[in-house]
Amino acid sequence: MIVAEFMRERARALLASVGLDAPPVDVEKVAESLGFLVTRFPFPEGTSGATVIDGTARTIGVNERHYPTRQRFTIAHELGHYVGGHEDYHVYDSKTHMEQGLPRWAHPGFQQEREADEFAAELLMPQPFLERDLKQRRYTLTDLAQRYEVSPQAMVIQITDLGLHDALALP
Repeated sequence: MIVAEFMRERARALLASVGLDAPPVDVEKVAESLGFLVTRFPFPEGTSGATVIDGTARTIGVNERHYPTRQRFTIAHELGHYVGGHEDYHVYDSKTHMEQGLPRWAHPGFQQEREADEFAAELLMPQPFLERDLKQRRYTLTDLAQRYEVSPQAMVIQITDLGLHDALALP
């Protein structure tokens, strides 16, 4: 849990340094602030994105076939690997790992994937933004997902992780 909070703090600090203080977060502006060029590419369906750093050139490739909300999360996730110092991370292939009969958490890259996900969630749906919005009025889950330009699934996970579910408007 300590690592998760560290990644969340890094995301909030990055947002502050870029001057972003309201949703939806311009994730490509954040990437640019770190020197990344974001490009769309027709990756195979199972590949969401990839980061390539070659000297001073930094590129995040994102699957152009995925929904825009997924693309935004992928960009944020890839930034999480970079900010988390995961210079030698590998793609986590859950299918191959499961075929080996090992639990997901036993994969060497699993922890780094979780850290990148924590960073991405906080970058796109920062706790201070959500708390402020939920104090101002009662949003539905759908309202929040649209406001933050994320999937409803991502919003559910973030709201649950932050313990803010009681502040949602129930249908």
